Amino acid sequence: MNIKIRPAAREDVQKTSALYDDFFACNAAQLPENCVAATETGDCPNPVIESGSGDIMIAERDNAVIGFVHVEENAPPPYPSVVPHKYGCIIDFFVMREYRRNGAGRLLLDKVKRWAKSRNQEHQELTVWENNGSGRRFYEREHFTTASRTMRLDV
Repeated sequence: MNIKIRPAAREDVQKTSALYDDFFACNAAQLPENCVAATETGDCPNPVIESGSGDIMIAERDNAVIGFVHVEENAPPPYPSVVPHKYGCIIDFFVMREYRRNGAGRLLLDKVKRWAKSRNQEHQELTVWENNGSGRRFYEREHFTTASRTMRLDV
């Protein structure tokens, strides 16, 4: 399978919109109390593409966008008790179901690792929903480890 990974550009927004729609639907199915299916109109990718603090990398096969990762640079607050450092946050990561387990996710993650090294980041962080077993297994295979846990209390 010939998959190309590259940074998204403004002219890619229309090509990525249907993929974002699938991503939103997937999130809504996994976490209906927090997410709803929606139609992408450019509101998600445009500010990232234009900001410079982050990037959206897209995976293409035969000129069709089959996956993307949105990554942002981050740093802890300048507290005297915290060692200053930069790290990357993977905000969104999605590959079309029919292209999973074919290397697209790994290629996207490899691109993120190179992006992070070029920015002198120490590590990458992400949030994966507890009920997303396939996502957790993918990240674990790619050597992500649990560094903290977000807990929720409904009130």
